[in-house]
Amino acid sequence: MEYRKLPHGDEQISIIGLGNSSLGALGEAEAEKTVAMAVENGINYFDMAAGDATPFPAYGRAVSGCRDKVFFQVHFGADYRSGKYGWTLDLDEIKRSIDWQLKALRTDYIDFGLIHCIDEVSNLKTAIEHGTIAYMGDLKRQGVIRHIGLSSHTPAVVEQVLDIDLPFFCSKFVA
Repeated sequence: MEYRKLPHGDEQISIIGLGNSSLGALGEAEAEKTVAMAVENGINYFDMAAGDATPFPAYGRAVSGCRDKVFFQVHFGADYRSGKYGWTLDLDEIKRSIDWQLKALRTDYIDFGLIHCIDEVSNLKTAIEHGTIAYMGDLKRQGVIRHIGLSSHTPAVVEQVLDIDLPFFCSKFVA
């Protein structure tokens, strides 16, 4: 497997990652086997945006014993506690969802925490005013999040985020 060094960190990231959009459809046992095979073949970057909750415990089991060798990208605003994908800007819901994801993944830290699906300026405004961005900054200072980034489908919103002076956005990582 080929790896690349993260520009603003020392992490060596595999050039191939594994996403979870439809992995849950396989069921937990097959999802766990898929993740284990990916790890065995050197894949170490996993985007946890999923269509449902199924992959999370499977990942937790598959990376047990090698968590320090893999990187999880977790989306703040994606909510899987109902079993299906949901999206929220409510800070209390985000906190509960992140707690659930950390437990399911059997970890106490997030390598890449993304502000999820900020596609409208109003989403960004809500994330700021309701405290999501401040919460993520607190988690970064505590070491729970190592890198903070953004998940968006709207370039103009991404540009606006990059213009905001957020001290914890130092790496300018945008996904």
